[in-house]
Amino acid sequence: MPKLFHKITRSLISLINTIVLVLIALAYLGAYVSPIHISFLSFIGFAFPLLWISNLFFVIYWALKKRKRFVFSLLALILTWAQWHAVFSFNTGKEVNRSELQNPIKVMSYNVRMFDKYVWTKDKTTPQKIYQFIKSQNPDILCIQEFYINNNNPQYSENNIISKFKQFKYKHLEYNIETRSGKKYGLATFSKYPIIFKKPLAFENTTNLSSQTDINVNGQKIRVFNNHLESIRLKRENYNFIDSLEFKSDKERRKGVYEIFTKLNTAFAHRASQAETIGRHIKNSPYPTIVCGDFNDTPVSYVYRKVRGSLKDAFMESGNGFGGTYNGNLPSFRIDFIFHAPEFRGFNYERKKINYSDHYPITTLLELNTQQQK
Repeated sequence: MPKLFHKITRSLISLINTIVLVLIALAYLGAYVSPIHISFLSFIGFAFPLLWISNLFFVIYWALKKRKRFVFSLLALILTWAQWHAVFSFNTGKEVNRSELQNPIKVMSYNVRMFDKYVWTKDKTTPQKIYQFIKSQNPDILCIQEFYINNNNPQYSENNIISKFKQFKYKHLEYNIETRSGKKYGLATFSKYPIIFKKPLAFENTTNLSSQTDINVNGQKIRVFNNHLESIRLKRENYNFIDSLEFKSDKERRKGVYEIFTKLNTAFAHRASQAETIGRHIKNSPYPTIVCGDFNDTPVSYVYRKVRGSLKDAFMESGNGFGGTYNGNLPSFRIDFIFHAPEFRGFNYERKKINYSDHYPITTLLELNTQQQK
C-alpha cells in the first residue's frame, strides 16, 4: 500500500507540474498573440508570477529526487527568465547622485485619479498632498494620467491646477473628454526644458489617449510619449461582487463572473490596438524616446511587448522587488511603466507607496548619452 500511495502521489505531482508548464508556455505565447485574435492567453499572463514561482519549487523538488524531469522545469525557467525579470527585479547598485551624471533627467509618471476629485481617499487634503509630493520629488519631466480640470469649480479650475505646477516652465495638455459643463479629462506632460512640438495620439473607438511631446534638453531633442491605455472599467457593483463572492448564489456568481470577464475581454482587445498604434509612433521617432504611462496591463502581456519594443524598462535597470503600481481592491500588479531608448542610462528607479490615488507614482533618473546619439 505505501508503494501504491507513493506512486499515486508522484503521478499527481507530475500531472500538476505538466499543467504548470503548459500554462507558463501559454502565458509566454500570450505576449506574442494579439488578444484581438485569442483573448484567453491574456488572462493566463496575470498568473505568470505564481506559475513561475510554482515551477521553481518543482525544479527543486525533482532535483532533490534526482529525477530527470527537473530538466524540463529548469528549461522553462531559463526560457522565461526575461519575462520573470520584468516581473521581479533585483539590483544591488547604489543610488546615484544626479551631480555624478551628464545631462541628467529625472522622470516621473503618475496616474493621479483626477486629483481625488470624488474623495475616494476620504481625505479632502489629498489634492494638496499630491501637489506637494510632486514638488518634493522635483522631476524634470512629469507625465500625469487622469488629469482633471473643472472650470466651474475654483479648486479644479485650469488656472488653479496649473498654478500648482509652476516649477515647470513648459506644459502639454491633451483632453480626450470635454463636457459642456466645463469638465476636462486627459493627460498632462510638464517639462523644465523647452517643448518644441506637441500633438495628441488619438485611438479609434475609445476615449483613451496618448500624447507626443518633443523636448529640447540642452540642445538634444528627445520625444516623450505619455499614455493612458484602456482600463477594465469595473463599476462599484463589480467590486462589491468580488468582495461578497462567498455569499452569492451559483446563479449570481455565474452572472457576476461573466460580466467581469466580458469587460476584461473588451479591455484586452482595445489595449492591444492602442499598443500597436503607440509602438508604430515610437519606431518612427527620429529622436531618443521616453515612454511613460498607465498601461493597465502587466509585463507579461502583448501590450507591454508591443509598446516596449527595443526600449529599456527603467524598473528592470534599477528597480527592486515586484514593483506593483496598482493601489486598489484587486491584487497589485506593475501596470505603470517608464521605458526609454538605449541612448539613455537609467538609475534610481523608485515606486512611491503613497495612498493618494489608486496608482503609485514611479520615478527614474536618466542620463542622456550624447555620444551614442551622434
